Amino acid sequence: MHKSTPPKPKILVWTDISFDQMNKLEELHDSESIHEFFIKIFGFERNTKRTKILCDLFYYALNFARTNTFNHEQTSAFLSILKQVHDMSVHTPYANMEETYQYFKALILKHSLFRPPHHLRIFTPNLTKKITDYIIDTYFRHIKMYKYIFTPYIDFHLNFTYEGIKQEISKTEGEEEQQETENIDTNNEQKNEEPSDLVEVRKLIQTYMKEELRKIENPTEGRELQTPTDKHRRIRSGSSKSSSKSRTPK
Repeated sequence: MHKSTPPKPKILVWTDISFDQMNKLEELHDSESIHEFFIKIFGFERNTKRTKILCDLFYYALNFARTNTFNHEQTSAFLSILKQVHDMSVHTPYANMEETYQYFKALILKHSLFRPPHHLRIFTPNLTKKITDYIIDTYFRHIKMYKYIFTPYIDFHLNFTYEGIKQEISKTEGEEEQQETENIDTNNEQKNEEPSDLVEVRKLIQTYMKEELRKIENPTEGRELQTPTDKHRRIRSGSSKSSSKSRTPK
């Protein structure tokens, strides 16, 4: 099983969005201008479905931060954490949800404990719980969808070359169809050009079969009524005498 090694977590305040950029973002309220802001800041490719999905992801994350009254420092760290989690998830086509979640927890701890210089307490315990619940509900519940959309696919095309074997040029589909048509026409011509002896035999067989069928359909046709012969008369007279004897009482 392939296991990806997560990057070393670090403090992300002002990493992707600076203080001045946060001031500009605070002035934006409509979705189109906010989407344009994220495209410029994060360097997304324009006019693609992937970019629209990512812009929506960060747009609703920004609304979550504003609803919970995040300050500029907290908003910058929160959006950068979400970006790092997404980059960690889609950088490999293999399943890495467990590794991504462990990386997310390490990033949250980096911004929830006061242990300078390795940890900086940006979020309160209450905000830490809210951020964890939000990212689990909005991202990790749909992580397979994000991986399906953003993970690159690799296609392998294998070509084998054998030394000493002459390569034959494959025929195109049009040439194969033309060859099949020519074969069919040739077979039809061979069938039509039969020898004269075979034609006569075929006619005799057909005539014989017709005659036999006609006899089967009319079994009495061609038969003449036979007149009774002397033998028939003697049989009839003998049978009449025997019948009269049997009727005489004893």
